[in-house]
Amino acid sequence: MRQHLRLVGWVIAALVALPTGGAAQKSAPTASSDPVPVFTVQEKEVPDLKLDWQLRPRPPIPFTPFEMIDPSTGKPVHAEDIIEINGVKMTAGEYYRRLNATEQWLNAHGYSLLKDEPIEFYSPRLEQEIADSEKRLRELEAQMPLDGEPLQSDTFYPASCSGDGRWFDTGWFGNALYGIRFVGQGSYQVCPTSVSIAGEAKLYRHIVGIGGEIASARGHAHLSAPENAPISYNYHFNVQVFGHTLWAPSGSGSWGYAQQWRWRAADIHWFADVPLACIWFFVPICVYGRIGVIGGLDVSTQVSLNGTDQYVRATPEGYLTGYAEGWVGVDLWVLRVLAGVRGAINFLTGGLSGEAVGQRVVTAQSGRRCVDFNFTTRLNASLSALSGHVLLFARGCVWWWGWHCSEIIFPLFAWNGIHWYHPIAQWSNSVRVGCY
Repeated sequence: MRQHLRLVGWVIAALVALPTGGAAQKSAPTASSDPVPVFTVQEKEVPDLKLDWQLRPRPPIPFTPFEMIDPSTGKPVHAEDIIEINGVKMTAGEYYRRLNATEQWLNAHGYSLLKDEPIEFYSPRLEQEIADSEKRLRELEAQMPLDGEPLQSDTFYPASCSGDGRWFDTGWFGNALYGIRFVGQGSYQVCPTSVSIAGEAKLYRHIVGIGGEIASARGHAHLSAPENAPISYNYHFNVQVFGHTLWAPSGSGSWGYAQQWRWRAADIHWFADVPLACIWFFVPICVYGRIGVIGGLDVSTQVSLNGTDQYVRATPEGYLTGYAEGWVGVDLWVLRVLAGVRGAINFLTGGLSGEAVGQRVVTAQSGRRCVDFNFTTRLNASLSALSGHVLLFARGCVWWWGWHCSEIIFPLFAWNGIHWYHPIAQWSNSVRVGCY
């Protein structure tokens, strides 16, 4: 029994958090001069998002037809007369028919080609997705810190052992263009002569409907105290970005170990090119763009194992910025179109710090000394994510006594986002190890 009770003085902590960046690296780097791994990922075969752009309505205004004149001379012309616009010859009737049809349609929605103000389209789908995210965020925050759900596991527990685990999932936030999700789990197994603990955390992301795991971190620690043998330990971690291992330290030995690491994990650039908006504006216009995330991450970790307390921590820190680009840049018949993007998104700034702590507690009960193993795991957040706005614009110019340009805008993303500066998950359990 005394050999069994050697175990209860161990406090094991295993933390797995979310680094976001990297390249294959088998051991923890120690020199600040180590080259920073760079990931450049371009998504292919981008799906059609089918964004339902609609003109944001305003009170209608009276329609006044354009006077039919020759733009070159300013003199009145007849419908069958030939005029030249932007190097293209056509009948005056055809040109003014299209021009007046566009103006009449805009007037019915409260806009005009002759007004110096933006013509705003919007996507009900994108706006509803943000509204849903805001609602789910508030509901989730009301439940924090999360205690998770029972972890489904096929692990076999011997009769003399016990174990448990939890997993948590924040769900998706954002819209069809930018999204983020946090998933994690942790578990332990306690036996008379050993304790094992494991944890995993993952960061999922998507842009333009393409999703997947951007980063994951897994950790496992084991302590053993067999009869008539010294106490020993082993641990290993594995951190991946886009499926590539960037950090995989492991170690083993006799009792007593402490180490810290801190380094620049990686720079990343992840993007996809996609049609963003197709509308009818005098002529059909399709604006193409690039949706991406760019940034860099640092990682700090710590492990400490001794006779009374054990602790493992890993904290990714840094920034990821979401951006967009837009282009048309061509003349479409008599319509000049230029496109661009304003704004940026804080995709992720800050860090996650998770920790798990065990504690030996000895109590006296009916003349006997009993030992319990108390286990607590926490995931602390100090981050903001998905905050900011991105606005696509296109300048459509038509000729009528010179070029008249109207700016057409398409809000792609606008949200205050996620701001967590508190524990987001916590779970505790206590196991009776034995009495003597």
